[in-house]
Order: sequence, then C-alpha cells, then structure tokens
Amino acid sequence: MSGKTLLFGIFGHPVSQSRSPAMHNAAFKALGMDCRYEAYDIAPGGIGAAVEKIRSLPLSGVNITVPHKRAVMADMDYLSPEAELAGAVNTVKNEGGRLSGYNTDIEGALTALREFTGFSPEGGKALVIGAGGAARALVLGLCMRNAARIFICNRTAEKAESLGGEFAGKFPRTRIEFSGLESAEAGRFIAEADILINCSSAGMEGNAPLALPLERFGGRFGVYDLVYKPRVTPLVAAAKELGIKAESGIDMLLYQGAKSFEIWTGVPAPVEVMRKALGGG
Repeated sequence: MSGKTLLFGIFGHPVSQSRSPAMHNAAFKALGMDCRYEAYDIAPGGIGAAVEKIRSLPLSGVNITVPHKRAVMADMDYLSPEAELAGAVNTVKNEGGRLSGYNTDIEGALTALREFTGFSPEGGKALVIGAGGAARALVLGLCMRNAARIFICNRTAEKAESLGGEFAGKFPRTRIEFSGLESAEAGRFIAEADILINCSSAGMEGNAPLALPLERFGGRFGVYDLVYKPRVTPLVAAAKELGIKAESGIDMLLYQGAKSFEIWTGVPAPVEVMRKALGGG
C-alpha cells in the first residue's frame, strides 16, 4: 500500500468468513490498480458510526452485508431506485464525502440464475424460500422483469405474507402467493414452480438444512441455493440425488461483486479473475 492507495471494504457481522476480499483484491491486482479491500466486523447497532468512518478514513467504497443492509439506508445521501424499492443497500460509493447507496444483489442473483439455469423471469414461475434481505432483492428483481407468478415460502408464514403483500400491489402483472414452509401450499408451490431458489440461511454451515418434498419438483430450470458455504449445500445434494439440476450461490456473490466493482471504479470487472479467486474456475 502507498499513500495513494484507494481503500475499499465490507461491513458486516460476522464477516471473517467473507470471500469478498479475495475476489476484489484479485481484480485490483489483475488490472494493476493501486487499491486494497479489507473486511470490517461491525457489531449490530454500530453501523451509523462505521458509516461516518467511510467519509473520514476515507474509504472509496464498501459492501454492506448482514445485518446492516437496511439500517445503513438512513445514512446515505443518495439511494438508487433499486435500493429504495428493495429496502436494502449492499454497495456504498463515497464521492468526496457524499455517500450513494446501491443494491447489486438484484442484478447478481438474476445474472447467476440466467447463466446457470437459463431461467428468464418474464412469464416464469419461481419459488423463493425465505423472507429476508436476499429474498426481498430477488422477489423485486423477478417482479421488475415481469415474472408471471412468484411463490414465497418461509418458516414464519407471516413474514412471507408481509413480503408478498408489499410487492403485490406495486407489480400487478405478477401474481404473488405465500405460505409457511410446512403447509400444504408449500408442496403445491414446489410442484408448480419452474425454478426453486433458496434465499434463506438454512443449510449454511452451522444451520439446519431445509426439509422440502423435492420429489414433487418438476421445474425444468432446477434448484438454486444462494448459500455457498459449504460449496455443496444439503439442498443441492438432495436435489442432485433426485436427478434435479442444482447449484449453490457462489455465482451470485461473483456477479453482485462485479457490479459493485464497476460502480466504484467505472471499469469493467475482470469476471473470470474474480471467479477463480472465489474458487469457481
């Protein structure tokens, strides 16, 4: 590092397991850019003070991950339309102390789905598991691209209903249905969906796996699990045992990171370099 090194990073808690530093530092090195990306563990409730450090350090840009994606919005000087609609920010750009908040999770998820499965939202039917920030971004992206039907399942049915109800009135072309994971409706959703996408933390290292009747799933675009650690999640393994095309979510991390990189630098991201840094190539 030099006195002219541009600093970037990721704010989250916990954040020690993040693979974003390896991905972005590999990109900076490949392009010969004098930049450095670090991980910063920010405890819940500390995001406001941390954001002020973006202005003062200075940090040229940061990614925001759990649990701060919603809380950080209050400290932004500008919010992109996607971030406002999603109610979450995962990318912050610092321009002379003015902070702009973006949501690249939407584009990252949809690009990964298209690249891996060939799924196109327009006119399609997608089952989304979960009702947190990742699910919000994905449901919004599907609605913006005119999905015909979206099924939302969550362990807490009320949260699925809240998420579905929030977007149903804004996107009348898309029919949104919701249920608890253990309800009879969930089985129907699995049978009717073209693609199943897990946006919950179920199956992540240390978390219990999903228990789904995958034998009922017949969607031609398969199963996509946004969890990427372990690389082969319990959901992916269970799907493959049934002969269902399935993949974990490392490519969503890749594509949302590539979009963040481009927002910060104005330079096309070296996607294949970043993929290799994540262990995907």
